[in-house]
Amino acid sequence: MLSPIFTPFIEKSPIPVMARGMLERVLNPDQLDAWFDTTAQAQYTKDLLFSTFFDLMGQVVQGSQRSIHSAFQACSIVKVLPLKG
Repeated sequence: MLSPIFTPFIEKSPIPVMARGMLERVLNPDQLDAWFDTTAQAQYTKDLLFSTFFDLMGQVVQGSQRSIHSAFQACSIVKVLPLKG
């Protein structure tokens, strides 16, 4: 199911690898955007998709970015969306 490149990681820590794979499959961008579209009442995705915001927040939670602002600045979408503030 997974590429052979994952074998060393699976052998050393199978539970985190399986959990990450499951989360990536369940929380894929298309699925997140579809859930948002079906449940949002007053919210909208005029410029920034919910899945992109979810990814940016994930970077902050994991500690790879210090803030949502720094995650947004490091994101490639910044070339398309100006930061308003």
